[in-house]
Amino acid sequence: MRPIAVMDRRGRIELANGALTSLLGRPREELLGRRWTEVCTPREQGREVGQALRAVFTSAEHRLETEVLTRVGERLAVELDVAAVGRPPLRLVAIITRSGPLLPMPLPIPMPRQAQAHAEPGQGQDLSYEISTELETFGTLKSVWRAGQMEHEDMVGRPCFGAFAHRDAPCQDCPLTAVAPMSWPHTIVRQASAASEGFEVVTATPTGVGTARVSVHTIGDTTLTGLFEAKVRRLARAARLSEREGDVLRYLALGRSPTDISTVLGITERTVKFHQANLLRKLGAETRFDLLRLFF
Repeated sequence: MRPIAVMDRRGRIELANGALTSLLGRPREELLGRRWTEVCTPREQGREVGQALRAVFTSAEHRLETEVLTRVGERLAVELDVAAVGRPPLRLVAIITRSGPLLPMPLPIPMPRQAQAHAEPGQGQDLSYEISTELETFGTLKSVWRAGQMEHEDMVGRPCFGAFAHRDAPCQDCPLTAVAPMSWPHTIVRQASAASEGFEVVTATPTGVGTARVSVHTIGDTTLTGLFEAKVRRLARAARLSEREGDVLRYLALGRSPTDISTVLGITERTVKFHQANLLRKLGAETRFDLLRLFF
């Protein structure tokens, strides 16, 4: 699994998977609640990286070639794919797609550029490709990359829906044809194939007359669970919920009944309803079903 972090609008880390903690040599406790630029970025690069992360909220995705700092002070050169996901308030999902020892010459931090990556259904691998959008040749592959390197020349000339989805016609939910978006880039979210977990975040961006690029990042069930937990913690902090009210909120959001929650938490159903009434009031929700609007 690739190193992944989820951050809020201020760049504070809300979720760090095991691959990221292993790469940085830091326990989660040292990452959660702290800004990426504070704990992961060399000090002299903090301003540029912070600006690059904030820029993601006004565009689809970015790919940064930058550095991260491990717990023992080692610098690693990394390629960082960052995307703003969800509904307002958006969250940043940062995926380290490549890492290695720092090159002899210092690595500059370039201005962010759009990252175009596609994951072949069922493979869980990030790819990027450019296609034709002309009516007669729609979907014909012009270029294919993996981790920023051009490859798969044997696929050039084939339709993307055949090469990646094994279909004989364009995907019904293709972001280039399914709807007429108000603006570009256009992003959809769909369930991943039966052979893989989670969902795919698909983004299409026209690159010229008759061409476009499509990106897909696969987000696994583990990451989705982490996002849910991060959202619960954020709501609980914002509403100043007590620890027990936060516990009740988590299970209510999962659709559990007061009876079920009382069993799981080892408290009476009456106490559960007391905490439920308090947290609904603090969150400005009228019923427990109204909590859904806070999560989606």
